[in-house]
Amino acid sequence: MNPILTLLLAAWAWFVSAPSRLFHRLFRRQVIWLFEHVEDFPDEPAPGRVYLAGDAGEFWGAAMTCPCGCGETIGLNLLPQVRPRWSVPSAASGPATLMPSVWRRSGCKSHFIVRKGQIVWC
Repeated sequence: MNPILTLLLAAWAWFVSAPSRLFHRLFRRQVIWLFEHVEDFPDEPAPGRVYLAGDAGEFWGAAMTCPCGCGETIGLNLLPQVRPRWSVPSAASGPATLMPSVWRRSGCKSHFIVRKGQIVWC
């Protein structure tokens, strides 16, 4: 296929879907993201949950579904000696907080912060 035609079709698809994406960003129901302690990550994570894997308060990883709605699972490292690394508050219960931001380099390329159970888009 002609590269210019491909580019025009991609631009048109983005333009046509823009109102729908804007509507969902502005008016979708806010989900409160909560920590859930597990020994192993579930095969299909539930939306609104940040799963923390580990024993006795020593967590080695976190997993969650992407909040953009693409359905992908995001895995995050919590081990201090491995980079990149995310951290959770010492009392990892209730509304989720992850530091620093999560920036997906592939797939939907979402960039967000999980703070006090809310998704803050960057």
